[in-house]
Amino acid sequence: MTTLTTPTAITTAPTRTPRPTVAQRRQADLAEGVIRLSPSSLTFLHDECPACFWHHYNGRPRPATAFPKVFGALDNAQKEFFLGRSVKDVSTSLPAGVVQRGKRVKSESIALPGTSYRVQFGGDTDTIFKFSRAGYGVCDFKTSAPSDEAAALYGRQLHAYAIALERPAGDAMPLAPVSRMGLVCFPPDDMIELPTARTSKKSNAQKPAKRFAYRTSAVWVEVERNDEAFLHFVADAVKLITRRTMPRSAPNCGWCRWTRMTAPLLEQASAPLLEQPEWASGAA
Repeated sequence: MTTLTTPTAITTAPTRTPRPTVAQRRQADLAEGVIRLSPSSLTFLHDECPACFWHHYNGRPRPATAFPKVFGALDNAQKEFFLGRSVKDVSTSLPAGVVQRGKRVKSESIALPGTSYRVQFGGDTDTIFKFSRAGYGVCDFKTSAPSDEAAALYGRQLHAYAIALERPAGDAMPLAPVSRMGLVCFPPDDMIELPTARTSKKSNAQKPAKRFAYRTSAVWVEVERNDEAFLHFVADAVKLITRRTMPRSAPNCGWCRWTRMTAPLLEQASAPLLEQPEWASGAA
């Protein structure tokens, strides 16, 4: 007697579509005419080195430096401490309201002066203020002394977040108007010893270790909103990253210097790496 066997089906694992490279994503952006920017890149990276800023958006991003854990812990503690509290606890100069957790935002495409490209901002806000009568506020917490220089630098990032909150992409609910922007600085003043729980003399429990704390105060640093000036700045940044060739490195850029010493990849960037659509030929 012959036994018939059913052939076993051969299954193959679905193939994953490879993730586009930075250069491929940039080509798609150029073809679409919309440049997607990270608000955080408009601060230190933009000011430190034009070449690194260009490469960040064109295929060879500078490796991210490790953020000290202690500052991350302080930042999280500050945000959690003020979450749900009155905005007046941050500064009595601010309108009445409630401190809310930050959120991930993405703006609609925004027109820029002097270029046919548009820009889209995307990132994570630090903290949001929901005012009782005056809309919203957006701020960053900083473990540092307050300064006008820091306000000017991080003000770029806050402007991008404010625009993204007011003009979100898709059907996301706008948070508008964003009437206040600023930094909440926590400069360390001194240290104090915290009281420890008393233990009974008859108890054999080990005496708890002493605990200490930094004493500080919240200092509000206002950032004046000027969308026109900010968008002119962004337009210049877009013209920089849409160049066909890499700009010169900053003289003191350690990353560019290390790259030239270890792998002469920058020499290849002198050739036209990016093809721009004809309609944008005069934009950059």
